[in-house]
Amino acid sequence: MRTDDSLLRDPTAEAAGLARAPVAAPADLRAGTVALLDIGKMRGDEFVDRLAALLAARGFRLKRWKKPTNTRTAPLPILQEIAAEAQAVIIALSDCGSCTSCSTHDLNDLDQRGVPGVNVLTEEFQDAFARQCGSLGFEGRAVFVPHPILNRTTAEIHAIAERYLEAILAALGSAEARRAA
Repeated sequence: MRTDDSLLRDPTAEAAGLARAPVAAPADLRAGTVALLDIGKMRGDEFVDRLAALLAARGFRLKRWKKPTNTRTAPLPILQEIAAEAQAVIIALSDCGSCTSCSTHDLNDLDQRGVPGVNVLTEEFQDAFARQCGSLGFEGRAVFVPHPILNRTTAEIHAIAERYLEAILAALGSAEARRAA
């Protein structure tokens, strides 16, 4: 940029990462409440139902919320309730572009409110998640499950939840997942 005869330069390295690291999860997720945020995607509730059952069987305290639609970010009152009542959040299950964008915004918003979380998405949207995080300047946590979800049976959806539970807990920084590793 020139002003008069002077050349001004930006002193920051263009290659420097600008992404904000996510907040750390509590040392023991069982000491608080884990929020399950169902994004409202068709069949996603079956995945969240199974996650809830698996986590409850392990002694986690849970509270559930559901967005009215997967094509918008969560309403502010839901985000405020989660921030007030939970120490971590699992957001599930995104399997398209718009819901990936919206759930990533929700993840970032909750993280800025001090609630660490993980976004569960189908593998087709890894790049979309990475790009959205880059646009937000946020190093979001995600677990990617097989795509697609809609054409699977309930038993198959439950099996996916069972297969990826440890990865979800590890992404949250669960002490239990660290001990199992």
